[in-house]
Amino acid sequence: MDNNRFLGFDFGGRRIGVALSDPSGLIAQPIDTLVVKGRDDAIQKVCRTIGEHDVVGIVLGLPLNLSGDASELSLEVEKFAERLKKKCPVPIFFEDERLSSRQAENVLHSYGKKIKGHKEKIDRISAAIILQSFLDRRNLNVNRPPGD
Repeated sequence: MDNNRFLGFDFGGRRIGVALSDPSGLIAQPIDTLVVKGRDDAIQKVCRTIGEHDVVGIVLGLPLNLSGDASELSLEVEKFAERLKKKCPVPIFFEDERLSSRQAENVLHSYGKKIKGHKEKIDRISAAIILQSFLDRRNLNVNRPPGD
């Protein structure tokens, strides 16, 4: 079986949610939340996570404004990606992450869980939502007949 495995990251100042796709690149699942102390620590922990998995690329959530314009945080994520490329030469893709945290909260709520005290779960569920969105769009484009 070909490896089409991707890692997804929900970037945050103190925590980074992590999700991993199955080898076929169809299904994302939350796997971890990295607790970080600054950007250097974040780069180190993300690179370590990448090294632990045989992936063909990573997906970073891009926190755009609701209007779709770049936000201050999305510019920070892009700068982080530039630094990450220098340390971990893996293809990096961006995926719009607008409302992913709200969707993750809704997932927890649907299981009867309270949001308070579950920030790390929200981060990794958000990463899975971001990664799944990327995978769905990617697979739709891969399976689309030419000329559509």
